[in-house]
Amino acid sequence: MSRKERDKKRSKKKKIRTFFIAFVFIYLIFRSVPALHASTLKTAIVEEGILEDKVKLKGFIIKDERVYSSEGEGKIKLYKKEGERVKLGTKVAQISLIDNNSSLKDELKEVNKKIDSIEKIRKEKKTMESDKDKVNKNANEVLDDIQDSINYENYEKVSDLKEELYVSLGKQKNIDGKNTLASQTLENLKKEKERLTKEIANNTINYISKESGIVSYKIDGIENLYSTENILNYDIDDVKKLESQVNIKTMKDGAKVNVKETLFKIVDNHNWYILVQVDNIKTISPLKEGDNINVFIDNDDQKVKGKILKINQKGRQAVMVINFNSFFHDYYDKRIVDVELVKSRHEGLKVPIKSISEKDGIKGVYIKDISGIIKFRPIEILGKNEEYAVISSGDKNNNINIKGSDEVVKTVKLFDEILLNNGKIKEGQIVD
Repeated sequence: MSRKERDKKRSKKKKIRTFFIAFVFIYLIFRSVPALHASTLKTAIVEEGILEDKVKLKGFIIKDERVYSSEGEGKIKLYKKEGERVKLGTKVAQISLIDNNSSLKDELKEVNKKIDSIEKIRKEKKTMESDKDKVNKNANEVLDDIQDSINYENYEKVSDLKEELYVSLGKQKNIDGKNTLASQTLENLKKEKERLTKEIANNTINYISKESGIVSYKIDGIENLYSTENILNYDIDDVKKLESQVNIKTMKDGAKVNVKETLFKIVDNHNWYILVQVDNIKTISPLKEGDNINVFIDNDDQKVKGKILKINQKGRQAVMVINFNSFFHDYYDKRIVDVELVKSRHEGLKVPIKSISEKDGIKGVYIKDISGIIKFRPIEILGKNEEYAVISSGDKNNNINIKGSDEVVKTVKLFDEILLNNGKIKEGQIVD
């Protein structure tokens, strides 16, 4: 072979080698692009979580409140602290009168009138007791007449005689009564007379609790306008009007008070209510009457359990009435509050919303398995908000049913590594 031919053959081999190297180089570049992209992928670890769907609204607390007002003009002394719980019959305050223009004297006159009336009735009763034998005899005669009328089938007369018998028996009952309501009332009135007489003599008025509850010297004017007895009947117009009617005044120890001025109130601490103002009925869906509900009040972390008694709808607006029986002491002095209603609560596996994608019409996430291979896992969403979704972990084998199909597939499990920016991810791709 000549030199020229050898050089030509050597040049041909060199070209083939160069082409092969270039081909391998280009192939490696194309293969490395997905890997380079995959190396920049962000991932997150699947954890257990709770998701609550909540709505923030305005609420108005309604309580069972008894207001105590001044019966005279003078200086007040307070014996109990704000927010203190008192029993029935506890001395809460006292007014030292500065003159004799107290309404106590008028009250004493009324008590004396009632005592006179009851004593007059008791005298009449004594007179009736002398006729006791006569009444018994009359009742026995009427019974004999009824028996005779029945024997002669004179039933119209029987009806008249029955009325006469009832009257006789009623008189006998009145005569025989030992501890009648009148005698009990008389005893109470005499005690009241004694109390009023002492207070007038001492120039002071004592204020004793007529029920147990929490004492508050903060009066806002709503106490006598909105009541627990009418709680189920308030509508959106009542609630909107309520806020403008609030006018808070606080009674201080040693303050001068006028006749009929409000002094304090005692609030029942067992049952209380919140009227929730709903400007758009859709915001409280799917809540309904009879539901138990968790509520957060004034951005407090404390969750208060209540029950929805009523939803009074008027057009698109409504008032939701919620009943509570716990944690009242934390809110006894509040009227207008911000409330956060928990509409639903879901527990499961928590994943970021941006990790969720769709493949062949099925929602799911891409995970990176232990070998670095990207796989698609279908999911069942239980609940979601703008940031996260809570999904089902499936059965004990982490299997779920695809909606609209009998097919059972493996879903995400706890501690799986899921991809967040999955726009260009393909199943089967290998990630380091």
